[in-house]
Amino acid sequence: MSFDLDHLIERRQLKRKLSVWRIIAVIALFILVIGSSMSLILDAADLTTKKDQIAKIVFAGTIVGQERKLKLIKDLEKDDHVKGVVVSINSPGGATSGGEAIYDALKELRKKKPVVASMDAMAASAGYLIALPTERIFARRTSITGSIGVLFQYTDLSKLMETVGVEMRSVKSAPLKAEPNPFSGKNPEAEAMIAKMIDDSFQWFVDLVAENRPFDRARALELADGRVVTGGQALELQLVDELGGPEEAKNWLIKQHNLDTNLKLIEWKPEPITQSFPFGFASRMMASLLPQPIIDLFAQRNDAVQLDGLVSVWQAQKNEQ
Repeated sequence: MSFDLDHLIERRQLKRKLSVWRIIAVIALFILVIGSSMSLILDAADLTTKKDQIAKIVFAGTIVGQERKLKLIKDLEKDDHVKGVVVSINSPGGATSGGEAIYDALKELRKKKPVVASMDAMAASAGYLIALPTERIFARRTSITGSIGVLFQYTDLSKLMETVGVEMRSVKSAPLKAEPNPFSGKNPEAEAMIAKMIDDSFQWFVDLVAENRPFDRARALELADGRVVTGGQALELQLVDELGGPEEAKNWLIKQHNLDTNLKLIEWKPEPITQSFPFGFASRMMASLLPQPIIDLFAQRNDAVQLDGLVSVWQAQKNEQ
């Protein structure tokens, strides 16, 4: 009995010791994570704000609100170490309003710093729109661009409703309220209303093309038939200015504006989305350690499927990352 009691006491003491060491290990890991996080943050700060450079900002995937990217453009505008900006685009387009916001922000940025665009695999529709306010547009020979236009899509479920024997009823303040309605079938008046909205945004898009490209509005309207073209074709059509990528764009900026030839091209990234991670400070540390594509997934987890309203996009169902 005495042996069993002594044995039990020893086991409890051993458990206490193990618990203490576990706590010490957790604290050590916590300190290590903090150190790594601070190191990464300081390295990033040193990279982006303490050296003269050509900054690169990337727009990839479907264009939506892009609030963090808009803030980043403002940061580029204020930073005296940024001598020029390369806007790298790999997007099929997205929300027309999102493209408009980026267009306006880049136009303001260009008033303060030289800005050029570089198209990657795709810069179509709103992806092409955001390249327009830059000083010069570069594209790869095989980039896909163009698709100038605006789109509104909705689903007609009326026949399906009839088949399953379900009827959707509604009481509205006016006939065009909440139209077009996927449950009520074709409505000519509603489609005429949407067509006017589409034309208004389309004419605005065409005006921007004519304003920023070396041809008149009649030519811009001719090219705005929704066609997609390669970078090589776009060069012939004067939709872009030169073939090349970010490095060629950087070199052009340096030569055109007599900048230091030793300036490096450094990518700027938005601040981590801490709101998407729980637990406050711990979340900020985790966000700083995660790769940017993972952070972007959190940032755009809802945006990718919220392309309601007018869109300027080629293959809207596909989100290129």
